[in-house]
Amino acid sequence: MIKYIGGLFILIICFTACKYEDGPKFSLRSKAHRAINTWYLDQAFEEGTNKTDDYKNAYFNYQIAIKKDKSYEIKYRPFNVFDYKETGTWDFSGDKSTINFTPQSGSNNVSKWKILRLKETETWVVQAINGKDVELHLKD
Repeated sequence: MIKYIGGLFILIICFTACKYEDGPKFSLRSKAHRAINTWYLDQAFEEGTNKTDDYKNAYFNYQIAIKKDKSYEIKYRPFNVFDYKETGTWDFSGDKSTINFTPQSGSNNVSKWKILRLKETETWVVQAINGKDVELHLKD
């Protein structure tokens, strides 16, 4: 009986383990629970090159609040000149490999973030910005 329970436990872990490239390998918290947070830009890599200073300047005080009610809010100051704010809805793709952000503004420009790492206090995503793949490291 103990062998069967142990085997079942191992199967559950294998099927519920995180599938993201950079982890975590295992989490007891759901993907949605880990995504819901207010995230701040920590680092940015444009096609593998560290462009953190450039992005922190262009997206000054960048933050995205991903909320439990499936809404989101992005705020920053482009080049520290004026305030920018975007709101809308978010959802995971069917296989939960990306987070899709649909702006409330009525445009059909869904922003898709490929998830590389999804931890409770840190997430890494890849987003297409101006035709380039940009890896964003976000922290809470």
